[in-house]
Amino acid sequence: MKRRMIAVLLSGILLCSAAGCGKEAVTDKSTAASSSQEVTETPAAEESPEASSSSADSTAESASASTSSESSGDEGKEADKKRIEITVPHKDGMEALYDTVDGLTVEKGSYIAVVAKDLSAGFWKAVKAGAQQALDDLNASLGYTGNDKVYMTFEGPENESDTNSQINIIDSVISENPDALILGIIDQQSGQAQMEEASDSQIPVVIADSGIESDLITSTCATDHAAAAKLAADHLCEAIGNSGEVAIVAHQYNTESSVERVEAFKKEIEEKYTDVKVVQVNYGDGEESIADMLKNTLETYPALKGIFCTNEDMADQTLDALADMENTEQIQIVGFDSGEKQQKAIQEGREYGTVTQNPYGLGYAAIVAAVRAIQGLPVDQKIDTGYQWIDKDTIDLETNQKYLYN
Repeated sequence: MKRRMIAVLLSGILLCSAAGCGKEAVTDKSTAASSSQEVTETPAAEESPEASSSSADSTAESASASTSSESSGDEGKEADKKRIEITVPHKDGMEALYDTVDGLTVEKGSYIAVVAKDLSAGFWKAVKAGAQQALDDLNASLGYTGNDKVYMTFEGPENESDTNSQINIIDSVISENPDALILGIIDQQSGQAQMEEASDSQIPVVIADSGIESDLITSTCATDHAAAAKLAADHLCEAIGNSGEVAIVAHQYNTESSVERVEAFKKEIEEKYTDVKVVQVNYGDGEESIADMLKNTLETYPALKGIFCTNEDMADQTLDALADMENTEQIQIVGFDSGEKQQKAIQEGREYGTVTQNPYGLGYAAIVAAVRAIQGLPVDQKIDTGYQWIDKDTIDLETNQKYLYN
């Protein structure tokens, strides 16, 4: 009887092998693994998928848009060509280097969740590219392939004014219990409950670009917003001959990066340039359009000589608005960030220059900080990722290309 049963079992195994059951089982396992999370492995030159309001939607989009870093042959060579030069300033007394993954180890399949402020912005696309490069380097150094890879999800709202959607996304991501969480917070007054929930779940939180006041944050990777804005003030005053009226077009009233840039710019003017006056601050997260706000500003202050724009979107909208107005050629614009439209405007002389951040380095540093936190290694509370002044004379320099993005 036992022999008969064994014979039957052996027959079944042989039949299953002939029909390809083993191959089907592997395929099903791979499919299930890839659909459970948004594994982003998009090369730097590709645009990120559209934002989604849930992790499930984001997973589906990424599965169709992502490109595997395991490419071989010509695809692998192409990926190498797109590699970005990563630099993150290292200051005396810092615990670690944040532009390398050397010496880092982490468990196979570790999951890092990233929630950005605005997936449509060139800045955040560049942050994503830098983060993915860090993951690619880490997986290569550890020899992780396939389902063993350390991976991330990269989500956010469709625009940087949608605080409620971002909070919902953060809630959804935390419920997935990632090994670490990287956040760029829209509203610095929001997210306290989410920080507490992440802490209770022992999820280390790394802030990227903009955050909130909380002692539950592991680290902040960001530009020194105040120092960068002071540099912008110096150059705008230079452009207008250190005399005249200027205005500010700021991206948000209550996001940390915007607040710090506005206040530092105003302070630099007040302390160093007595013949220059900031006459108005317009915010892009209100109901009125940038074009209408600027029209009203120029009607009130017809002698306006300069405008400081606090991020890429505000610079783009300001350039478009002034292009449609008469008698605005005398207005000098100094921006922040370095998207494609700004680069063209600088080359054509329509924008005096911009203080650009280091988004690729920021994304890379945030992943390094997150991995160190997962390992239980020391992580610096503040990681200044650097910035650079770019103008018509310096935009084409090879050393500045890592600060530019599309």
